Amino acid sequence: MSSNHSNIEEAVNRAESFFTEWLDDEDLVYNLVLLTSEAVTNGMEHGNQFDESKRVFIEFVVCDSRIEISVEDQGPGFTREQVPDPLSDAKLFADGGRGLFLLESIADEVNYENEGRKTRVIFHRNSAHSSSD
Repeated sequence: MSSNHSNIEEAVNRAESFFTEWLDDEDLVYNLVLLTSEAVTNGMEHGNQFDESKRVFIEFVVCDSRIEISVEDQGPGFTREQVPDPLSDAKLFADGGRGLFLLESIADEVNYENEGRKTRVIFHRNSAHSSSD
């Protein structure tokens, strides 16, 4: 989808519809939708600079062992180590900068691929997030 604000809501709606269809755990669905919103916002805002000629590609996977959200933008990419810690004194009261921290705090695993243009958020089905526990 193109990188504009209205498409963030569209991505959230698609995530909610998809995960509600495949999963019974409302708390897990909420977290998946929240992290989809964060990852898509990061891709559109920081990756593509809300350039509507650039797209964000989103993929959802639910299988026996894991659940994945992949978001890839067409921006220049980034290096995770260069993103400031939002809990540092200098950033603690900043308006933004907590998206990656949120992804990494809630998901079981977060991978940054394709030089930072692709974010893969993973929940392991046998973890505490699973509704079968």
